[in-house]
Amino acid sequence: MSADTGIRDVVTGLYVREYFDDVIARELERSRRHEIPLSVVSVVIRDFESLAAAGEEVTVSVLVEIARELGRNVRETDHLFRWEADEFLLLLFGADGAACEQKVQQLDHLFRPWRDGGGPVPVGVRIRVGGATHESDIVFASVLQAARAMARPGVAAVPVERS
Repeated sequence: MSADTGIRDVVTGLYVREYFDDVIARELERSRRHEIPLSVVSVVIRDFESLAAAGEEVTVSVLVEIARELGRNVRETDHLFRWEADEFLLLLFGADGAACEQKVQQLDHLFRPWRDGGGPVPVGVRIRVGGATHESDIVFASVLQAARAMARPGVAAVPVERS
């Protein structure tokens, strides 16, 4: 039995949301100790219900391909999570606001052709990307919520609190 059993998503092979708590505690401490920024990027499949209606085989194919593309486009020091059925989360250690924005733009550009069926999957898939950066003076929960809100229009972001 693999040491990763229970912390990896069976479909995508990415870390599961439950493992995030362990990772974020460690990464936040490291970020504070070394005064290095920590960014989070949220990648959301829009209209996931329509995708699911296309069938399990198509849905799994899309999830696996998104996970592959994300894996090809992050550093070894970054962490990838399957956050929800339709959402992936990237934790980028050492990425400041500019690097986070660059990653958001890179991923948005990467997934843009998928909207019209130009990706490696047999259907059009709309994907939104949002990001936010934790500096030493803001609460990470607000950063996480801001990144997710940017990727999910209509979800209110909470103002950033000072700690």
